[in-house]
Amino acid sequence: MKILNKIISLASVAIVALSCSTAVEQPLHTGGDDNMVTVSFALDVDATRTSIGDDGMATKWMPGDKIAVWAQNSNAEYVIDGKTFSMHHYGADLSSAIFEAKIEPMAEDEYTYSMCYPLPDSINGTKVTYNISAQQSGEYDGVEDVMIATPVVNGELSSQATALHTSMHHMMHAVRIDIPEGRNVFGYRFTRLEIEFPAAVVGDITFDVTDPDAEPVVSNTSNIVVVENEKGFDAGDTIWLFVLPGTVDGDVSYKVKGSRRRSVQNSYPLSRTMLPGHVTPIKMATPALDLYTVLYFSVGENLLGEDFNTFTISDYTGAQLGGVFTRNEDNIYALEFFGEIDLSQHQNSNITLTFDTNHAIVPVVINSGELTPYCEHTMPAANIPYLFAEDFSSAPSFSDGHDDPSNGFSGDSSDYGSWFSDYTTAFPGWSGGRYGCQAGASIRVLARFETALSATSTYRGRFDTAPLTLLKSGANANLKVMFTYSSAVRTYLTVAGSTTMNMGWTSNNSVIKGDTDATNLGINQMVISDQSGSFTNVSNYIETTLTGCDSQSRLTWQADCNVEGSITTIGNGNFWLYVDNIKVQIIP
Repeated sequence: MKILNKIISLASVAIVALSCSTAVEQPLHTGGDDNMVTVSFALDVDATRTSIGDDGMATKWMPGDKIAVWAQNSNAEYVIDGKTFSMHHYGADLSSAIFEAKIEPMAEDEYTYSMCYPLPDSINGTKVTYNISAQQSGEYDGVEDVMIATPVVNGELSSQATALHTSMHHMMHAVRIDIPEGRNVFGYRFTRLEIEFPAAVVGDITFDVTDPDAEPVVSNTSNIVVVENEKGFDAGDTIWLFVLPGTVDGDVSYKVKGSRRRSVQNSYPLSRTMLPGHVTPIKMATPALDLYTVLYFSVGENLLGEDFNTFTISDYTGAQLGGVFTRNEDNIYALEFFGEIDLSQHQNSNITLTFDTNHAIVPVVINSGELTPYCEHTMPAANIPYLFAEDFSSAPSFSDGHDDPSNGFSGDSSDYGSWFSDYTTAFPGWSGGRYGCQAGASIRVLARFETALSATSTYRGRFDTAPLTLLKSGANANLKVMFTYSSAVRTYLTVAGSTTMNMGWTSNNSVIKGDTDATNLGINQMVISDQSGSFTNVSNYIETTLTGCDSQSRLTWQADCNVEGSITTIGNGNFWLYVDNIKVQIIP
């Protein structure tokens, strides 16, 4: 609703009667439909939307304003029934507002015109209902300023705008709240004002547009009004409320809230009859700042595979903050602090959210950012990671020295095993035999085949991750293991074959030699026919399921080969398995 305000000096509500119908010279739009015509009427600019009490404010009709109109002919038939008329322009002398609509032509007759503003929320014959909202903007914008016209008798409407003899009556009571200079003791510009009255002040109001003097009917009422405006309010500002007429007798409670802070609640006694078309002026000192600090947490992406049940929050020292938070549909978790607080030690510090699921305990670290006492803070969303993930992007290059033996009969015939920590600190708890890694690329293990004088030997390679310590002890979890892989083969003389892969898990937490059989297999002796792999070419994707895992389980990859030795087989061969992009989820 568009409004133009002008300052005038008024002591009471002005209800103005207009003169007899008068033609307006301003030309109007014509209808484009053969069965419809554009008709119009004129309402006085200043006097029709009257001032409201002694507030010193008056309002004018503005282009775009809409009113609902009824017209009853001499046979008591409604030929216009709640039709919307829109203000299109001003009259020639700018003293009248021209409202028009496209309707079927009206017969020559005398009509009784009834009107209301703004457009009702619902219409039932000549009865209209407005919702005087419990959520208002605080601005004098006309949205809640319901008015009804005195019915007026006039001839039919045509393309020549005719001034109607009527006056508009304010149905609502206005509350004008002024914040005096120096009285915003909240200390900050606030965007929300919550007021609780001792009686119902908002809700639905229903009345008959043909009978302005009848008592309206109210329903669906509430005694709480919330003023919310993103521009906010401060000392020197005015807040407007429109409420239902009635009597208020008792304590009025109120509090304010800014973008990140809130006040305590104040109350004061009020005994007043809220008359329609009148104003209750109030000078309001805002309540004091509430010593309340809150950190809002949420959960972002969950890659674990199963949802969490609860979580706790710990500060950078490991001390738990608050209680146990249970998963909720709103995904908002408030860590509240009441009273005086010192946040100096918590600026830009790590906060740990520890998630408890059916099978796992998963800590997630976020940064607090800058914290301000007595403010609301929204923390970064906590993303729950995979149970296990490794893409070797931050790995250095290293080798146990046995992942690339040279060709020839003097081949590499020993069975090797070592901790990765013998060569790098990047993978604590990992072990294996015949393994190597290229910085930022991938890991590989080698199966070595050797034969001479009909004697054959295959020396398998493997690597085992650190234990899956995010799993609970005795979890008995089923896991989905996803990774990419490739293979490469280098043979000498008559040796031929492909790399094969085993993948499973073990509870052996010591160094495991490469030739030790892999156990608890999800993948068993899978032949890899593609031999184009390398540290930087690991493009084949696969996923498998492992069962019965717990916090002691280590993931195992083992390289083997399918060479079939015979009396004619002579030479040796290297059969590499490359692995990258390992991701593990719990299967719920």
